[in-house]
Amino acid sequence: MGEFGKRTVNATQAPPRWDASSAPPQSTPVWSDQISERDLKALEKGQLPPWTNMSRLKLLGLALFVMAMVLGAVALYGPEVARDLRYAGTFRVADDLRATEGRCKRYIFLVSLCSAKIHSVANERSTSSTEFLMFFRSGDGAELIPVRSNVDASAVGIQYAVSDVLLNRVLSLLGIIAFFGWIAWKFLDCIRTGRYKDGPGHEAVRQYVALHSNPT
Repeated sequence: MGEFGKRTVNATQAPPRWDASSAPPQSTPVWSDQISERDLKALEKGQLPPWTNMSRLKLLGLALFVMAMVLGAVALYGPEVARDLRYAGTFRVADDLRATEGRCKRYIFLVSLCSAKIHSVANERSTSSTEFLMFFRSGDGAELIPVRSNVDASAVGIQYAVSDVLLNRVLSLLGIIAFFGWIAWKFLDCIRTGRYKDGPGHEAVRQYVALHSNPT
């Protein structure tokens, strides 16, 4: 006989049964964690995402290469753009200078890389050069008129660059920085999210393909 306050245990009580129906259902894989909507669209068309053929090292190399291109463009064209913006409106035609060898090379009808040499009329050995890039302009037919800032005598250029297409040059350089910076970020983001060959994202693609190729 049991006593009040003490638990009575029935030795013949059967242990609790495990009901399989009470087990928590297995969750369906969340593909969005590793596979983007763009990847899903490619898979639905029977194509693998491009990054599945790129190793982590290759993605890192591409990201570094693109960033080096951006830094190179900034180093080559940035200082002169900044100078021309600083002295905008102060450039005057310089009769003691002569501009020669002006050339522009256009790529894919989009960006033009231009350069010219500026010589001193009194001293031919005193030579400087100007280089700039611009979008949607060819530079064909532009006159090579040498100019000098009346604020800083060492700031020389050609009128077409410092006046006619100055805004274009600024926007073009900013556009290159933004576009290629975005591409470099996309490469690095693939590494961060495991979306590279034999990475977690690639394994998720394999599971997705296996699940949808063998429907139950």
